[in-house]
Amino acid sequence: MTAKAWGYFVGVGVSVAVIFILLHQDFDDWNSSGPLNPGHEKLDCNECHISSDGTIRQQIQANVRYLLGKRKMENDFVFTKIANKQCIACHDREDDHHPTYRFNEPKFKKARESIHPELCISCHQEHSGRRISHFKVTDCKLCHKETHIEDDSISVPHHELIKRKDWDTCMGCHDYHGNHDMKLETDLKQRIKLKKIQSYFNTAPFPYSGELIHKAKESIYEK
Repeated sequence: MTAKAWGYFVGVGVSVAVIFILLHQDFDDWNSSGPLNPGHEKLDCNECHISSDGTIRQQIQANVRYLLGKRKMENDFVFTKIANKQCIACHDREDDHHPTYRFNEPKFKKARESIHPELCISCHQEHSGRRISHFKVTDCKLCHKETHIEDDSISVPHHELIKRKDWDTCMGCHDYHGNHDMKLETDLKQRIKLKKIQSYFNTAPFPYSGELIHKAKESIYEK
């Protein structure tokens, strides 16, 4: 065997060994891109990271064909891209106040172009170590500019809050996904303060009153 061939053989062998080590579950901590988000600490990597179809060689070949214009779609490499289905496997329920599929309706086009609320990972980016990674409290304006409630019982009517552009008050009374059995506050002065909500977006406990009525699974294997 020539020195060149031997070098090629060793290089391929080392590369395969490194890939095997990084993909093996015993070395998950080495391969992690950051801390898991609150509530996900018990998840195994393979509960979200699903192996892509085909061998690595086939995946490379498919992507080369895509780059050469001989294939319409690229192929996921090693693992499939994180999609809503991985999140819904643990978080699905019928009465979500803001289900992702709802934002695929035409009337939410501007919201999709701005923050992509139709995707779970737009707000909940994993490995950020935070509960909510990208959402801003003022994002409510993207869908609720025209909100008007008849016989509004709140101390400062919703249309007045909208007129004043007080969008940072919304989350002080409203639980975005409706996870808690809570009574809506009618006195705006009693709302949850913005600083406390922002702390909740990071790692702080739920600031909302009432019992947690929709608890997500701790694992996709949980029945």
